[in-house]
Amino acid sequence: MSVWDRLKGSEAAERLCAQMAGREVAHAWLLLGPAGSGKLAAAVAMAASLNCKVAPGEGCGECRECLRVLRRHHPDVHHVVPEGPLIPVGVVRESIIPEAARSPFEGPYKVFIIEEADRMNDEAQNALLKSLEEPQGDTVFILLSEHEQELLETIYSRCRVVRLDAVPEERIVAMLTEEGASNTDALLAARVSDGDLERARTFALDDATSERRRLWLGIPRRLASPVDALDSAAEVIAEAKEVVKRRETLQKEEVTDLAEAMGEGRGTAMARNALATRHKRELRRVEEEILGEAIQSLASFYRDVLVLRVGGTDAVANLDVLEEIESWVGAGEIPDAALVQIIDRCIATRATFTRNANATLQMEALLLEIGRLAPAPSRVGSAW
Repeated sequence: MSVWDRLKGSEAAERLCAQMAGREVAHAWLLLGPAGSGKLAAAVAMAASLNCKVAPGEGCGECRECLRVLRRHHPDVHHVVPEGPLIPVGVVRESIIPEAARSPFEGPYKVFIIEEADRMNDEAQNALLKSLEEPQGDTVFILLSEHEQELLETIYSRCRVVRLDAVPEERIVAMLTEEGASNTDALLAARVSDGDLERARTFALDDATSERRRLWLGIPRRLASPVDALDSAAEVIAEAKEVVKRRETLQKEEVTDLAEAMGEGRGTAMARNALATRHKRELRRVEEEILGEAIQSLASFYRDVLVLRVGGTDAVANLDVLEEIESWVGAGEIPDAALVQIIDRCIATRATFTRNANATLQMEALLLEIGRLAPAPSRVGSAW
């Protein structure tokens, strides 16, 4: 087993693996590629390879260090994610720069994984620049981005650039079946994840994610009145909060791990404060992800209705609810234009969560609008 097993078939990931094993460790990396290309999985594999004590440079995937990195519990591996629409300069100045100046607590390398690095504004990127120009020998930065044009040339030029490609559907299916998913589940996961390997793996192999998806796909048939829309919105919000609560439990375990690793030595209070700040941001991100998951599932459902109206099932994503989708195809009272409006509204609503909008109000407004535009076929004109 290796931390790179989840990236089999990616030539770029294979090159990264070889570079880690050959100790070709640059102080700053920029992983570029579309959603679903495995950038984050590659970055985590790199961090584990650098800190693995059983197979240094390779990442055994089974030792305590590898498992803690994979579970995001390692005190020397820091994940930086956007807060709302940006990674603000305050995060760079207060959380990254001071921590990057200190040596690792227990591993050979301190690693910063900056997700959606293009969402750092110019001020934040310029603040990070000094750390990239004068790096500590045991500190590694891994920046991830889909939009390289948003990065300053000064940042770009100081990183070793690696480009990853989206994973083809057939490859995702093959990998998931190798990992124990049935061919039917693997194909479904590949379709509903839009080619995102990590999302596909979660859909195929994580029961909680599958159960949530069934909940989201059950919403369209329940939108018979404004009350139903508000009840459905409350259910989505409650589910998101439950996932956040479960993540809080894991965070408490991480705090315990950090305390055991550091004791009461140098930098303990500062490290715990940094961890508390990261945890707070992470919980906000988790809620945003679950709400986004719900909205994306809804958009894919109405998209499938459109797809089935104009063609066959080859492009349908939600194959497991095909009969349900077919029941909507003949609902002439719901025009194609209304379905397009719903999809656009879903996209717009999902974007509002990155701007720290009130999640409950946004979800209520979305489902009220969907119910008005496309009440369930058997109830068209009933209560709106």
